[in-house]
Amino acid sequence: MAFLEGGPFYHLTGKVGNNVGRRVKNKNVFSMKPGKSSKPATIGQANQRAGFGMIMQHVSLFSGAIALGFKSNKKNLAPGNAALSYNLEHGLKGTAPNYSIDYENFSIGRGKLAPVQKAKVASVAGEMATLDVSWELIVGYGISNNTDLVKIYIHTPEIEHIISNPVATLRSALTLRMVVPFDFIGLPLHCYIMVVTADEKMVSDSKYCGSITLT
Repeated sequence: MAFLEGGPFYHLTGKVGNNVGRRVKNKNVFSMKPGKSSKPATIGQANQRAGFGMIMQHVSLFSGAIALGFKSNKKNLAPGNAALSYNLEHGLKGTAPNYSIDYENFSIGRGKLAPVQKAKVASVAGEMATLDVSWELIVGYGISNNTDLVKIYIHTPEIEHIISNPVATLRSALTLRMVVPFDFIGLPLHCYIMVVTADEKMVSDSKYCGSITLT
């Protein structure tokens, strides 16, 4: 490692070939790029990476919802990074290395808008691949507007695809009927609900509606 006092690389930050320039304690530092460690990962490191990888994959799956739900986070992080940080703490269950996604506590959004309560999902008798999502209003908690909308997101672990309600639905409607792809029949479906303002500038905490398998 060298401290630069002048020359062509004096103000360099970033990589050039096998060298890296950066600022450390108000000094320009120029050093070799560190090589990859040849030491095998410890059990603790491997377990940590397994949990991190599982959450990162799940966050990536919900990237569209999370871009909206975590855009105004307290840490001023990119939405994906904020969701990753939150769900590493709340969205995993089990003990290393046997982790699994905690669907009930996994979150696709955190915000100041009033959420709904008692959200649930049920199949519709006599109609194939059709779900009813219902909820109740919370009175006197958080911020709410007459124009607030609900967003529904449905996921099954067997398919790397999220479906959401195509039609805007008011929070005050208290129910929403959705038709899901026939590929979703016979698979466990996990349903989430999030409230957003009409201009999508504010969101509520997301809520887990439950899991259901259509037959």
